[in-house]
This record gives sequence, structure tokens and C-alpha cells, in this order.
Amino acid sequence: MRPNSHGKCLYKPSLAINFGRVRNAVKIWILLSTFLVCSGWILSVFHELNRAGYCVVFGLAFGTFLFWRWKTRCRPSKTPALLFQKFRRRFKRPAPMLFLALALMSFISGALYVSENNDSNEYRVPRVWHWLAEGHWHWIRTLDFRMNAAGCNFEWLGTPLMLFTRHDRFLFLINCVSYLMLPGLIFSVFTRLQVRPRAAWWWMWILPSGFCYALQASSDVNDSFAVIYALASVDFALRAREKNCVSDLWFSILAVALLTGAKQTDIPLALPWLIAVIPCLRLIKTKVLATAGICIAALLVSALPLACLNFHYAGNWMGLPTSSGFWKNESSPPFWNVVGNAFCIPTQNLIPPYMPSAHRWNEAMAHFLQTPLGSHFRAFENFGYIAGRGTTEVNAGIGLWIFILTVISLGAAGFGKARGTPKNGRRCLRWAPYLSLLVFMATVTTFENARQLAAYYVFLFPAMLVSNGQATLVRKRWWQYAGLGAMLLTIAMLIVVRNRPLFPAISILTPLKERYPQSHFVATLVDSYSHRLSMLKGRSAFENTIPAGEQVIGYVTVRGSQEAGQWVPFGHRRVERVLPGDKPAELQASGIHFVMIDSDGMGLSSTTLGDWTNRLNGVVVDSVEIHAATDNTITNYLVRLNPSGTN
Repeated sequence: MRPNSHGKCLYKPSLAINFGRVRNAVKIWILLSTFLVCSGWILSVFHELNRAGYCVVFGLAFGTFLFWRWKTRCRPSKTPALLFQKFRRRFKRPAPMLFLALALMSFISGALYVSENNDSNEYRVPRVWHWLAEGHWHWIRTLDFRMNAAGCNFEWLGTPLMLFTRHDRFLFLINCVSYLMLPGLIFSVFTRLQVRPRAAWWWMWILPSGFCYALQASSDVNDSFAVIYALASVDFALRAREKNCVSDLWFSILAVALLTGAKQTDIPLALPWLIAVIPCLRLIKTKVLATAGICIAALLVSALPLACLNFHYAGNWMGLPTSSGFWKNESSPPFWNVVGNAFCIPTQNLIPPYMPSAHRWNEAMAHFLQTPLGSHFRAFENFGYIAGRGTTEVNAGIGLWIFILTVISLGAAGFGKARGTPKNGRRCLRWAPYLSLLVFMATVTTFENARQLAAYYVFLFPAMLVSNGQATLVRKRWWQYAGLGAMLLTIAMLIVVRNRPLFPAISILTPLKERYPQSHFVATLVDSYSHRLSMLKGRSAFENTIPAGEQVIGYVTVRGSQEAGQWVPFGHRRVERVLPGDKPAELQASGIHFVMIDSDGMGLSSTTLGDWTNRLNGVVVDSVEIHAATDNTITNYLVRLNPSGTN
């Protein structure tokens, strides 16, 4: 091939990608995901969600695998030495090398730090501990409806990890493994949608450096892992259509089912899959019974089981509370939802890595909501609000660098048509994700919705990259360096991100604060990095105050994030949510003698510490302050119930 303008070429088609191996890895991941989600629901039916139950299903799965190996006489086609040689050749180019660096840094970051993501600690991790403690999925007594209503496929994937390690710190592996498959799937889907291979090659490395993918790869946030299922559902559907292969159709069905079961907000992405799969539905008649079995498994791993349970317990398929209570239960016309999201989503994607003036921005947003125009957006949860002082995995969209590079690319090359004969349905399939996005924007008014679009972003690019001008643009040396620069800036961000820095932040900044005590900038940096230590202190709060023999403690909260750490290591203690109507005598009869009370929950319920101590007939014996990632200070109180008192 012709080298780049000067010196060594940065792209070589023979090294672009061998998607055969990536596709096999994706198939294994889809099968493993299906197996784990189905196992979780089935074991729950038999009340055997425990180590013995999982050992049985793992044993059956391993036996099935050995039988399959014996029947197919499957043998590795290449030696480890040859595979390593190919790996080294493929990743010696700058873009693949930078992606490999991102993946390694994400793994190291996830291994070093316990997650402090609010959503995970408030309801996703605690509900798994509740299920395991009871031996089955059940509707949990809590004021936080999310513990029961939110999609739970991520939790089913992590349940065996938590059960056998008795900890939640290894949940990041789900995102980390998914992240490794992202480039290959992007390349395959983009080229099938008529993006030129050269442009697809560059963007398959650049897009995974988006903040929502790179930052979440080291965390237990559950937004980005579903992009693998979304891409695979379309890729296998198109492949089944081209190769007349019914097994690819099966994998496509399983993938889209897993996508809908991951998060309810991802359900609109079933539209591109539907367009891709309709032409190959004729393959069903070749193996009707096997396809029926796959569809049954797909229903079990989809959003359907939880939707039915939500309808049974809450009266609606989303599980939303019938009365507003502590949670917003307002609605607004879809038009204003779209307008509001058209403002919020770009704003959250343009947040710089560090934004010390976030509090002034939030004050301006709060003032805007009081205006006549702003009143249309009061149904939004914290409209326009920026959490923290910059970008983290809990508020990041595709990110500032990718956003800028996309604008530059469109400005330099523009939109256009694909060269060659148009393939049937490809144009419709390229634009269908925008309709899915419109449905999302018209219906979702939650907080930090830019990160909830993690599964959507990659599907928005084929329509922009299909033009011949994009294929020409990626040959330009300045553009290639701009793309590599975007990846390098994400690497730099992974090093300095405040909730899991890859440098000794506190050791460096604390002496600087002592040396420059008047420096507001240094003090702000120290506070920003110190909140992680405060959160760790909150996980082990009252460890020395609560007697070792206490098997269960109570927790008064609405959306508290301190429950997860109290379960660790799993088996030494249980946590039960205490509701306003619970009586002290009932609590003590159930073995609860100590209750944690969280100040954030008191604020939401308009109660005071005195109200709760009187209600529980208890006395405060300890307290701890926690500086959250959102820069709020939360105080947790430990109340001991009086043995003789009843109300």
C-alpha cells in the first residue's frame, strides 16, 4: 500500500482486524451472559441462589462444554507462540497500541480501587446482597424503588463473582471484558453499513477512547457494557442475512434480548436490530424447534421477566412508584422532553475534565427552572445539573475530545453517500438509531442521561462516516494525529481522574497544601481527590463500634450509598432497610439492635435525627462524615436501640 505522506504508514489493511476471532469471543460472551442471567432467574425460582446452586449449574455447563468439544473434536488452530506474534504485529501501530494502553490502565485502575459510584452503592450492589441473603430474587422492603425496578442483567452477571469472592470489588471485570471486544465489533458493523474499511479502522480505535467507555471500563457502572450486545445484535443479523446462517440469527436474538434486559433505557435500540433481522426471518423455518428454544431463553434474559414482576408489585412495567413520595413522578409533553435533552446531552458531553465553576453553573440552572421557559423542564431530574467538579464515569458521555474530532471531521469532509451500489436497507439501518435516540429523548428525563446513551453513540457514526470524503480524510496526516491526540488525552484523563487516579495524588498534593496554605487551587485539588478516602471510610464506618456478634443492622435512608460496604465480607452481617412505620419492638424481634441513619435520607424525608431517635427509642452512639463524589457532605449516625423500650 502507499505509505502516509512522510515516513511510516499508520494503517495497514492486513493488520486491520481478524474479526473471526473477535466474533468467536463475542459469541462466547453472549452465551456466558445468557447462561448467567438464566441461571439467576431459575435458581431464584427454586430458592437456590447460593453456592451449591451455582456449583450445580456450573457443573452442568462444564459437562455440556466437554461433550461439545468431544463431538466437534475442536482443536486450537494456532500455537500460542504464533498467536502472540500476530498480536504483537497487530498492536504495534499507534492507534491499536493506544487502545491497548487504555485497556491495561482501565484494568489496573479497577483492580486498585473499590467502586464509589453512587448508583451501584445505593441500589445495584445492595440488592444482590439482599437476594443472596434470601437465596432468591425478591421484592425488597425499601423507599428506593430502583432496588427493585431497574434492569438487572448486569447484576446477574456479577452475582457469582460477589457470591464466591464475598466482595463487590471485582464487578469491574464485566465492563473490562466487554471493553476489549468493542473495536472489533465497531469495525464489523461499520463496514457492513458501508463505511469504508480505512475510515472504520481508524474510528474503531478512536471511539472506545470516548469517556463513557474508557472510564466505565474500570468501574461497575452499567451503561457501557450493553453496547456489545447492541452491536452484536445488528452484526449477527446482517451476517445471517448475508451467509444464510441460522446460528448467527440465534446469536442476534440473544444479543438484543440481553440488551433490553440491561437497562430499560436501551430498549429503543431494538429498532435497528428489527430492521436488520426482518429479511432473515425466513431462516427460522430451517430449524423451528431449536429457534423456539433460543426464543424462550431470549425471553428469560430480556426485559420481560422484570417487567412482569414490576407490574405485579408496582402496577406498571417500569416499576415506578404510583405516588411521587420522595421521587419525582412528573411528566411533561414529549416535545419539551426532546428540547430539554437536546440541551442536557450536549452539555454533559462538553463538560471539561476539570470544571471548578460547576457550582455556579448549577446555581444558574436552578434559577433558570424558576423562569417561565424553565418551568417546562421541571419534570427533569436535576435539569442541567453537573455533578462534581468535572468528568467521571458517572456523568460522562462520549466526551469532549470525540465531540470535537467529530465536528472537525464533518466540517472537513461533510456528509455524503457511500461509493458503489447501495445495499438494500443499509441507508435505513444507518438512520434508524437516530429515531431510537429521538424516542429516548422524548421519554427519558433522568439525571446524567449522557452516560445512559453509551450504547447509542457508536450507532450514530455510520451515517456520518459513510461518505467518500471521510475515507479520504482519514488519509490526511493531520487528521490521524488529531485522532491519536484524542486517544492520548483520554489516557491522560485516566491517569488524573479524581475518583481513581493512577498516580499518588494525596501523597503529592498534601505537602503542597501545607506549603501553600493560601492557595485556593491546591486546596480544591486536595478536597477533590480526598473524597475517595472519605467514601472508603464510609464503607467501613462503625466497624469498631458495632459489636462483632451483631448479625443484622438497620439502615434508615432513601437513596443511601453506605449499605454495600456493611455487607462485606458477605456472610458476616446483614443489612435491613428500616421504614418510617417500623416499630422498635418489631426491629429488636428481628435481631436489629443498631440502626444507621443517613442525613441525606433525613433531608429527603423532611425528618430530623431527633425524630428518628424518638421514633426508634434509641440513642446516638457514633457518627461519621462522608464527602461524596458530588461534593456533598453526608453524615451517618449510629443509633443503639434501648432494649427495654417499645413504642
